[in-house]
Amino acid sequence: MSINSKNAAIFAGPAVATACLLLVDITGHPTASAMLAVALWMAIWWISECVPLGATAMIPLVAFPLLGIAAGKEIAPRYFNSIIFLFIGGFLIAQAMENCGLHKRIALNMLSRLHASPLQLAMGFAGATAFLSMWISNTATAMLMVTIALPLLKRLMEEHDAEEIAPVAATFLLIIAYSANIGGMGTPVGSPPNLVFLENMRVSLPNSVPSFLEWMMIGIPMVIVGLIVLFVILGPRLAKLPWKGSDGTQLKQSLHDLGRMRLEEKLVAWVLTITALLWMTRSGIQSEGLDIPGWSSLLPYKGVDDGTVAIFMASLLFLFRGEEGSAVLGREAFSKLPWDIVLLFGGGFALAYGMQHSGLSFWIGEQLEFLKTVPLPLMMLVVAVVIIFLTEITSNTATTQVMLPILAAASLANGLDAMSVMLVATIGASCAFMLPVATPPNAIIFGSGLVPMHAMVRAGIRLNLIMIVVVTAMVYLFRPLLPAI
Repeated sequence: MSINSKNAAIFAGPAVATACLLLVDITGHPTASAMLAVALWMAIWWISECVPLGATAMIPLVAFPLLGIAAGKEIAPRYFNSIIFLFIGGFLIAQAMENCGLHKRIALNMLSRLHASPLQLAMGFAGATAFLSMWISNTATAMLMVTIALPLLKRLMEEHDAEEIAPVAATFLLIIAYSANIGGMGTPVGSPPNLVFLENMRVSLPNSVPSFLEWMMIGIPMVIVGLIVLFVILGPRLAKLPWKGSDGTQLKQSLHDLGRMRLEEKLVAWVLTITALLWMTRSGIQSEGLDIPGWSSLLPYKGVDDGTVAIFMASLLFLFRGEEGSAVLGREAFSKLPWDIVLLFGGGFALAYGMQHSGLSFWIGEQLEFLKTVPLPLMMLVVAVVIIFLTEITSNTATTQVMLPILAAASLANGLDAMSVMLVATIGASCAFMLPVATPPNAIIFGSGLVPMHAMVRAGIRLNLIMIVVVTAMVYLFRPLLPAI
């Protein structure tokens, strides 16, 4: 977005909010028009990114008390709830993985075994990237995998005709970026929109929030199908890549250069493994004809959740000592936390609470009464189209923060399955493949200079169109595995 457009958006936000306060009167809900004004202001600033996302997220802290929507002491706790601590704990564990190099060792171990052909190596990169993206940020994952891939590709360009290799090298890098985006669908901590979904479910349907394992029951199949689609679209081009079988030697050498697994790597590996197991087994599985209790049911008090687990396990990393005697994580870990994203989460959760508390959600549902006649699969398909193409130009986290409360209100008021509609929007937010600005992994591979814009757009639009159908179908088919409403 140009500077002039951003300046216009800065003024448009408060101007639209003021006009809404003066002109809109929502009968029966005294503070709903004020809430609508705040929501429109935040939506304009979030979508345009004319000011930092975290700055926009703080608007409710001032606007809600002044406009009578909610007291400051009611809204402030929304900025640091259990979902926020799940994110912080997960991020700290991911940071420890990056600091000790465990993520690189995992990636090279997988890749050194998959190098018999260009297609097999690409599948190795895709699998390693998707797996890591389930647990650490897709940005860090993409950066790591591109760092490993670029020397291989550049050596091939030196050994062969560079113009012949260039299109295939671009395809290889696209597979890495897209795998990072797809992998984030696999777990609740894999992508910020997933956590936004869980909090909106807590607000709208507190008795139907999926557990970590229940999310993975739909998330892992989604990752697998997404990767299959990715290779159906981009895989055939890799057959054109000249291959001498020597690239496996380079990968094994890189793994050898890491040396033996150090104590801190082992500690982080154990913490990550135990954390994942605790997350997956905390609540068990409850569905039709199946009731497997989780370990939290054995505790005398029932207040433990995934955020508790994340913070407890991350805290151990500040106590464990590596080979040199220093803690695995030090005080600098807190300064590296993405506080802008933490604030963005909080602002979205405050927005969802304000819409529910003021009655705006109920009013929106009434205005969308015509949706009663729309079949659920069609509604899901339309939502997938809108979200997937909207996130090409906006932050996927900000987009879900704005859209999920609206979709929840519209679905609940019209008898539609709110979880299905919101889940399509959430997973669709990870399917931005067309433009460099859509996601950090796209920007990283574009910055390598080996991926032309037209190549990304051509591959991305095909993936977007196919994933619209895939996401809708997968959510519709796997929905019975999740809690009933």
